[in-house]
Amino acid sequence: MVRAIVSQSLKSTVSIEEAGAAIDTRLATLNRTVEQLLDADWGAAPLDALVQNALVNFSPYAGRWQCSGPPVDLGPSSAMTLMLALNELATNAVKFGAFSNETGTVELTWQIVEVGGATQLWLLWTERGGPPVRKPERQGFGSRLISTAAGRSLRGRAEIDFPQSGVTWTLVAPLAALRG
Repeated sequence: MVRAIVSQSLKSTVSIEEAGAAIDTRLATLNRTVEQLLDADWGAAPLDALVQNALVNFSPYAGRWQCSGPPVDLGPSSAMTLMLALNELATNAVKFGAFSNETGTVELTWQIVEVGGATQLWLLWTERGGPPVRKPERQGFGSRLISTAAGRSLRGRAEIDFPQSGVTWTLVAPLAALRG
């Protein structure tokens, strides 16, 4: 995972300084997730605590995000993948979205739902109040992680949409797979 973070960060940035900053932020998120999982004897960790850890680097915006959902525990692999995806979403919110101005907000909610007879985690990231949104012309590592890798890795589907009112990201994944 570390090799992929470094390799993909170097490929998708325009300067060594930008690559270094992206690598540092991604590895810090991964490190906090690993520490939290180690505290749980490498077992399942609570989603709400993982989310708070993933957003530590974005504390200047703490009054502008809201997270809520029922208790859910995630296994190590799922936790690391999801926390990296949330880090990328927050990074993009700072650069281009809801956190790039003084009024934008982010709401992260999750629910446990029954879909086709299987228990699923349904997670929704919603940005509001930022500048008008446009779909990016290129996809870097972070965008691919958010839109493709998270869904595949978590055995579900992840979709990112770019309505003018703010980015939305939806993840639906089988709860049993997330706990393993």
